Amino acid sequence: MRSVQLTLLCLAALVGCGGDAPTVPNGNGNNGGNTIPKAITVAFTGSTPGGTLNAEIAALRAARETGLMNRASIAADSGMIFIWAADQNPQTSGFWMLNTNFDLAIAFLDANKRVINIAEMTRLSTTLHFAAAPFRYAVEAPRGWFATRGIVAGATATFTVPAGVIIDP
Repeated sequence: MRSVQLTLLCLAALVGCGGDAPTVPNGNGNNGGNTIPKAITVAFTGSTPGGTLNAEIAALRAARETGLMNRASIAADSGMIFIWAADQNPQTSGFWMLNTNFDLAIAFLDANKRVINIAEMTRLSTTLHFAAAPFRYAVEAPRGWFATRGIVAGATATFTVPAGVIIDP
């Protein structure tokens, strides 16, 4: 059963960003046809002007490891939100751009959804980018997305993880 859940959610994570938030079966085998969104809206406030991003959910280990790799492009207000069940060690949990064909920026968020720091990342680079403190979430967007919206460390993100989303440790 776990492999079915993993397969369905990994396929959802590999589908392109943008548009309305499509849904996929939640994969628990007894869901009566219920679906969970594959993307959520992440709004950033506490800075001017702030912004809203349509972010694919990467909550399973395989989806977090793949991220936005092997895609041709990303829509202007789209990205990915990486979710963990517990805080991650910033000294051992880094992000790189291997097999990612476009530049990105990443915002590391703490458990209270406050931006810790933001890093700009260059396509196809194996340079590792780390949070400045323990983090629970990471949000990737097109390079410059955070900067052009005045989103900096200390800004707050607002989003709700949908019921039924399975989060690997």
